[in-house]
Amino acid sequence: MSKSIATFVQGNTLPAHLQTGTGLGNENVDANSLTIPKLDIIQSLSPQKQKSSPKYIEGAEEGKIFDSLSGELYDNVFLINLMYETSWAVFKQRKFGGGFEGSFDTEADARKHLEDNQLDPKQYDVIESGTHKCLMLDENGNPKQPVLIYMTGSKQRVSKQWNTAIQLEGKGADRFATVWTLSTVEETNKQGQPYHNFRVTFAGFAGQELYDEAKKNYYSLKGEMDPSEQ
Repeated sequence: MSKSIATFVQGNTLPAHLQTGTGLGNENVDANSLTIPKLDIIQSLSPQKQKSSPKYIEGAEEGKIFDSLSGELYDNVFLINLMYETSWAVFKQRKFGGGFEGSFDTEADARKHLEDNQLDPKQYDVIESGTHKCLMLDENGNPKQPVLIYMTGSKQRVSKQWNTAIQLEGKGADRFATVWTLSTVEETNKQGQPYHNFRVTFAGFAGQELYDEAKKNYYSLKGEMDPSEQ
């Protein structure tokens, strides 16, 4: 007579007998093996506002910050800036449907991607981008998830200001020693048309536990192990 095995436990709460696990089986999973969500801004013509678009997000309003994976909307978020990189971003032009195609180390790599995938280069913009790799915090200041923020065009000014402010406020400490509030502000382009841009303000310094978690995420994004854990 065979012995039956209880079925799986449904729900979103981790059962007590699993809470002491150490992540066995995930040894080879690092930041390069995961999809990291991108934070961006809802603009007047964003597909997230169009009900006919597969990217539609219910409740999306101009000036809101949104998570590209979950579709969550925010007025502002707390961030720790882990590292900064310069890259080349590829965007499909809005009149052809819009959308983010990818980020590449060099302009040549970006254009090769278009060629290799038989994408019409006339429909895409290849733009130098400041990439901020951050640790997003919840409303209580606890670590939530790593996120990416690509700053191109008018956002490049904000990117440079943020880099400068991190050095001034951090006073020589690690980049991830400070906490920032990311929100949006309405601006006007050269044609007099309104749009929303990022605004970053200093929120405070990371406490010891938060700093340690940020440091761990920093090394994870680099694909390295924290020397203190070796």
